[in-house]
Amino acid sequence: MRDRRNCLGLLNRPSTSRRVGWAVALGFALTAPSMAWAGGKVAWLDEVVQEVILEARSGGKALAEGEVTATARAGGRLFAREADEGLETLARRSDDLARAAHRAESPAEAVLQTRFSRLVRSEPEMVRGFGNLAPAEKKVVVEMGEAAQGLARRYPAPGQAEAMVRSLGTEGLAATRVYGDEIAEVVVKEGPETLGVLRKTGKTGWGFFTDTVLPHKKKLVAAGVLALFLADPDKFVDTAGKATQYAVDQFARAGVSLATAIGAGAARGLESSIGATLEAYGLNHAALRYLGMGLAGLAVLASTMVLLGMPVRWMLRPITVPFRLLFGRRKPASDPF
Repeated sequence: MRDRRNCLGLLNRPSTSRRVGWAVALGFALTAPSMAWAGGKVAWLDEVVQEVILEARSGGKALAEGEVTATARAGGRLFAREADEGLETLARRSDDLARAAHRAESPAEAVLQTRFSRLVRSEPEMVRGFGNLAPAEKKVVVEMGEAAQGLARRYPAPGQAEAMVRSLGTEGLAATRVYGDEIAEVVVKEGPETLGVLRKTGKTGWGFFTDTVLPHKKKLVAAGVLALFLADPDKFVDTAGKATQYAVDQFARAGVSLATAIGAGAARGLESSIGATLEAYGLNHAALRYLGMGLAGLAVLASTMVLLGMPVRWMLRPITVPFRLLFGRRKPASDPF
């Protein structure tokens, strides 16, 4: 009987390994939130952006309890590619982009706190967590949230803004904040690699990309010119947003004529051609090259006048009229006698 009670006691007594297992599980449960906060700041930003989009879509009204369900966020994380990235790195990259566009700002922390509170009115926990961030991190979180809010208001269809933010990533969303929502449309359609155009050439190079490159995309892709442009856009466009001679040559290889650079390209080509001709006679001097370019210009003008049915002598009037006035014959005065 005594042995039986001893056996039952052993069965009912929790084992040492079981107690250790429960202790480990409890410790993990208690420390998991702090671990997620310390090492997953971009993941926290992900939650903030999703909340901002949902509130913007609801018109700023507080969401009912349970409305934000797994169905509402069925698409998963928005910044999966940047899951291991900290907010400090993101803040530096965003500031560099803003400085390049001359739109850098340094708002006070109280202002940032107010702006963030307006973004997530129904999430006081997020507002408290926001207070734990460094000043630069607060700034980038507010900027990203406001950019996402703008997209949600412009594209209110369920899931549309989320899909756009997912395609943009953190860098694309930062560019949207700096340059406007129209940037987002192009990046989503053409791919995140187009953000390199903004980084390297700014808004002027981006205008050349959207106005000149994309209308001829098929031809440029077939000739391999688009890949060259995306790899090094500085070689195609200058700081004023005009096409370079290299761009003229590469586009011509794809069968595309660049009207913005025809004048400069044609002038340089004409000078080179005249210089090569004069070089054969040992007369390749700047004065003779410019004289030849002037005569070529007169020939083009005369040809144009002939095509338009205009008398060529009109072109010579600036020369002939002064000569007539100086050396023309005067009628002799009649002798009265």
